[in-house]
Amino acid sequence: MIKKTKLADVAVWGRIPPPIGGMAVHLRRLRPYLTEAGITIQMYSIGRVSSAHPEVKQVSNHRFAWFFSLLLGRCEPIHYVFSDNILARFAASLLAVLRGTKVVLRIGSESVSHAAVSKRFLERFMIRFAIRHVTVVVGVSEEICSLATLMGAKRVIHVPGFIPETCDEKLLPDEVRAFLEAGNNPVMLASGEVHDPDDDDLYGAYALLDLLERDSTLRLIFYAYKITLGAGPQERLAKEILKRGIQGRYFLFRSETDLLPAMLNCALMIRPTSTDGDSNSIREALHADLPVIASDCVKRPEGVITFPAGNLNAMHETVLMVLNDLEQFRQKVRSLPKPNHAKPIVNLFIEFIGCVQ
Repeated sequence: MIKKTKLADVAVWGRIPPPIGGMAVHLRRLRPYLTEAGITIQMYSIGRVSSAHPEVKQVSNHRFAWFFSLLLGRCEPIHYVFSDNILARFAASLLAVLRGTKVVLRIGSESVSHAAVSKRFLERFMIRFAIRHVTVVVGVSEEICSLATLMGAKRVIHVPGFIPETCDEKLLPDEVRAFLEAGNNPVMLASGEVHDPDDDDLYGAYALLDLLERDSTLRLIFYAYKITLGAGPQERLAKEILKRGIQGRYFLFRSETDLLPAMLNCALMIRPTSTDGDSNSIREALHADLPVIASDCVKRPEGVITFPAGNLNAMHETVLMVLNDLEQFRQKVRSLPKPNHAKPIVNLFIEFIGCVQ
């Protein structure tokens, strides 16, 4: 007789890094708290095929077969869904409807608002169905929570995605350290995925290029991640940096490492996004006592200094204002509360485990 392996308490539709990204980092930092509470998880990578990991089951190439195995066979009692794919969210909600599975849908971007007004009827139907039928929606911002409530969610919880690092400080990459030590002026820090400017300069990589070209006193490290896009946009940005002759002040660091070590060594963080979610990196910077400047494209956490989105003059003036009185802004950041958002998620899982036992 074949002995069946015990299922995990929670199936996670997502994975820990690599690749680096807000949701992946959230999960990696959540794991120690789950382990401490005795909660077991099984991670499923359902997006694009990524590097192998012993704790992650790659189901990207057979998603439909995997989903039907959940629907018709053995299935973890709780599912924590990170994916912003509409079909994945819809599929997860079917588990809740057809099997009574506890489904926690985490929303960390504007994907829901875009899908809700999509020109495609099927997309609008699937996202509204998912929002209404999952067990609980966890929104990382108040705006996302309000939208989920308006769309008919049964239960909505506001829990920002940031969880403080619980392990020892990681080493600063040698290339980053060399750049920091190569000049005397303060260094700004930015991060995100590089998009082509004609498409959408989502994380402001080109806006920051314009900023540094305008002011020769400014220096910047841009941690460039590959999450959904390839290396092409990064290569084109690197060529543009050389073309404008600011490679000594604009360091494009193509990274798979955390931002925290750089945060502890830079003067301020800047996030000139055109749209945004809650931004784990902003909350991490504030937790590390690093002043943060960001566009006002969404409501920002307490302590962030904002400027009008897309306004280069305002961004420049705000940067100079902070750099000219840096210690005062650091003191303001140090006085902010330092919340830990792992506990509400752990408590939610404990509640559901009690319900299904």
